Amino acid sequence: MSKIRTCAVCKSEMAEASVEYPYWHDDALVALVNDVPSWVCLLCGHRYFEPAVETTLRHIVNDYIKLGSTFPIPTTPYRPVHSLLN
Repeated sequence: MSKIRTCAVCKSEMAEASVEYPYWHDDALVALVNDVPSWVCLLCGHRYFEPAVETTLRHIVNDYIKLGSTFPIPTTPYRPVHSLLN
């Protein structure tokens, strides 16, 4: 990520950051993904994920959705989609 981004919410500058991403399915928290690359607004804190990152997040937590809310919430590291497909 090397572009300059402006926040869609408050129009302030955004900076690249690694964040923890809670993944919800309906009303259940099904996974926490660590070190997710994102853009974070320096003023309001709004986060933006590149489309490839959003796709990767869906792949990472796909199996966790099947576990439901009665299973302990897993924590998993972020890894690019290509590593999941190999």
